[in-house]
Amino acid sequence: RNHNTHHIVCNSVEHDPDIQHMPLIAVTPRVFAKPYWSTYYTKWVSMDGAAKVLVGNQHFVFYPMMALARFNLYVQSWIQLFSKERLHYRKVEICAMTVYCCWVVKLATSMPTWLEVLGWLLTSHAVAGILHVQIVISHWAMHTYHGHAYNDETDDWYITQLKTTMNVDTFPMLDFVHIGLQFQIEHHLYPRLPRHNLRKAKDLVMDVCKKHDIHYHEPGFFQANIETIRALYRTALIAKQSNKGSHGFYESALWDGMLLAG
Repeated sequence: RNHNTHHIVCNSVEHDPDIQHMPLIAVTPRVFAKPYWSTYYTKWVSMDGAAKVLVGNQHFVFYPMMALARFNLYVQSWIQLFSKERLHYRKVEICAMTVYCCWVVKLATSMPTWLEVLGWLLTSHAVAGILHVQIVISHWAMHTYHGHAYNDETDDWYITQLKTTMNVDTFPMLDFVHIGLQFQIEHHLYPRLPRHNLRKAKDLVMDVCKKHDIHYHEPGFFQANIETIRALYRTALIAKQSNKGSHGFYESALWDGMLLAG
């Protein structure tokens, strides 16, 4: 559900759950410029004291957070499986997650000391965190917008996916490392396309972009990381400068009522 929503409203401030990480991370100042209603999480999101501190230092904690991101996926998976939402193969998924968790626990506790257990868990998940970095750099430095896209020819399906998504230029021999995640543009344009065909599709999409003078963004892996960190840094600077009464900082009737304002 999360991923499907992300594909439909990619990088929409109000609707895309993949860029709604307040109070930990804000990928753009639009996220805290004013309070907004998250249609995915069905709650109001706004700047507050905790968000000001955390977002203000997000460029420092980005990589440590990605190293631990897989633990968050475990939690979100279990929350989803035990939610009231209608799911396909719920029992099969629960059994698979249970087997996996038992395997991880058994493997971790086979270590001689608890220090080695902790070291193995952190190291193995930090290595897996490289894939999380690969995923988020494809969107976090790209265009964001309020509301819905697909209003006219300037933000139709094809244009919006290219404006909100970047590819990562890699050597073909490293495709087994990036597992197709480096072709996010093609994946967003054709979500059901098998990953072994994404590189072929890339050439076709680039031809279309060249023909119609559409920007196709494809930096290398390290440059993509630099662009993402710069975007987080610029947003962090604005967050640090936010004050009460600005950037949605405590701007709510409930907060004013608690302070007996007005």
